[in-house]
Amino acid sequence: MPSCRIYLLHPPEQNHPGMAMWVDDVRGLLQNEESWHDWELLATPYDEQNNFPALPLFGRVLNKPGPVVLIQPVQRKPLEILRNRLHTRSIVLVSTVSDSTDLWQELEQARRRFESGEPYLPRKYIVAVLLVRKLRKGNYWAGKDKGYLWGGDLAKGRGVDERYADVIHEVANDLLQHQILITKTSQGKKKYALNPGRKPEVHAIANDGTFWNKHLEQILMRDTAEESACRLNEPRTAQRFHISGQGQEPFQCTAIAEAVAYARVCRASLRYEVRIEFQGDHVLQEIVEERHILIQFLEGFQ
Repeated sequence: MPSCRIYLLHPPEQNHPGMAMWVDDVRGLLQNEESWHDWELLATPYDEQNNFPALPLFGRVLNKPGPVVLIQPVQRKPLEILRNRLHTRSIVLVSTVSDSTDLWQELEQARRRFESGEPYLPRKYIVAVLLVRKLRKGNYWAGKDKGYLWGGDLAKGRGVDERYADVIHEVANDLLQHQILITKTSQGKKKYALNPGRKPEVHAIANDGTFWNKHLEQILMRDTAEESACRLNEPRTAQRFHISGQGQEPFQCTAIAEAVAYARVCRASLRYEVRIEFQGDHVLQEIVEERHILIQFLEGFQ
């Protein structure tokens, strides 16, 4: 079973004559290249308008990270949505090809860049996300007994190792100044905890690296030192699914097969709300507007 996956989306044959043959040619090449033995190619055509549903693809990449290659022409709106969703998780290449050789070269480039650690993000941004995750996993919330972590332990494992010791206190201070963290002094030393008054914002940072305070995000993103975004990737196993839609009872289950089966037979709705709980306190909440998109989105977690 291949351990890596590359996602290729391309125009349908009627919009780009020869494309289907080029994809087949590339599949044959991949099977004979030793450097690709651990890789799986998932190729999917756009619809007749060169459009694609960004949310299901995002779900697939979230479930199994890998680079995404989109062949021109492609609709701009889903491209922008996908790039925004994946900016901390994977690279998204948009390419123009004229034969199977071009297509092969684009896939090679995507694989090399992904293996090199791309995308790269500012180091302070990565450390901030890792620190918030560490405190959340340790249940360090201000206002509770033993709810604070000593400052000297901020970069001592459990998600934030000593390689970040040189910058951890600067990042902690940035988070403190913007009320993500709360501090107190004990025995002449500082202790840190998450601010329980900012729980939704804390969860957004820990889950997806999303900072609601754009000034804080700008401060972190100014760091010229960079780290691979793969340091933010966490093994995620879906543990529970919550699905609701207008005019129907909420549905809950623990197995992806049950969630997909429900989506296939549920009543059509103008709006579905999906909540997926993962190991490690990660929660993904999505709004889906069409049932077939809901089904594809859920199938991505299989």
